[in-house]
Amino acid sequence: MVPISYTQDTLGPIARTIKDAAVALTIMAGVGYDARDNTTALVPASQIGKDYSASIYGGSLKGLRIGLLQGFYNRTNSSETTPVNEAMDETAAVLRSAGAVLVSINETVYNATAIGRLDVQQAEFREAMDAYLSDQTLKGSHPSTLQELYGGSGFVVLPSGYNYVKNSLRSSTSNASYAISHLAIRDLTLTLRATFAKNNLDAIIYPEQKNLVVPIGSPSQTGRNGILAALTGYPVVTVPAGFSTQSKTAPIGIPIGMEILGLPWQEDKLINTAARLGDLMHARRMPSYANRSVEVPHYTQVPTITPNISTVPDAYPVGSLGI
Repeated sequence: MVPISYTQDTLGPIARTIKDAAVALTIMAGVGYDARDNTTALVPASQIGKDYSASIYGGSLKGLRIGLLQGFYNRTNSSETTPVNEAMDETAAVLRSAGAVLVSINETVYNATAIGRLDVQQAEFREAMDAYLSDQTLKGSHPSTLQELYGGSGFVVLPSGYNYVKNSLRSSTSNASYAISHLAIRDLTLTLRATFAKNNLDAIIYPEQKNLVVPIGSPSQTGRNGILAALTGYPVVTVPAGFSTQSKTAPIGIPIGMEILGLPWQEDKLINTAARLGDLMHARRMPSYANRSVEVPHYTQVPTITPNISTVPDAYPVGSLGI
């Protein structure tokens, strides 16, 4: 993994099934202590060598206390938000019918927009990458700094990320705002733990995004809720919660995700909760492209691809790429 932010970087598996994710997590977590990653020194003895794939079996949703994080919903009725809210409400109904106790969490601190302002990635990106690129274990010919990587004549960065990179090159952890953000992140983490304790919660759920995901190629995605876990380091498992209505551009509907957030070192409980919920909902749908055969042309040489740069902002120096 190439580092971006040592405060927010978190490795985790992406898989088609919860079982596959649990198997992958078992391997990843089995690496043990890494001197280059201080977090690995905090792993409790009870978690070392744990087989997370065993967590998908047994268990029950009955009696679980699950918080509904109301501040992470957008209850405005619209074609972008209503499908998300309906899918989440249906999931909540399934949980209740299975015997789970749902607790409404209305604390104003849980505002994803406000929490998003605590993001410290740009302040840490340059320093983290400079350390990574100068690591003696990194083999081959490569730039030694982020400035060299992105400041040369052959750098490549997606147009939508151009400003992000420019800001990162002039930001650092010595900025006054960085220390203030870190204090706020610590307060948020302590508040989250207090919310779990006060309500005796096993997990907290909320939509992965307040609104539907945008089409591939769109300049940005709004309404993201993943920032809470990223900043606090609390574990989450993201599962399918449903789909929007089918349309011409979305033949099976647009997928809607839900995050299940738990206390640190309780990944096994989250995995079991996700597995039991999956048994009841069967929310995943096979992508339409996976249901048909695709004829692959036989090329005698590598085809020439000419990208369409008509929508690339002027700030993006495509001329340096010879385009």
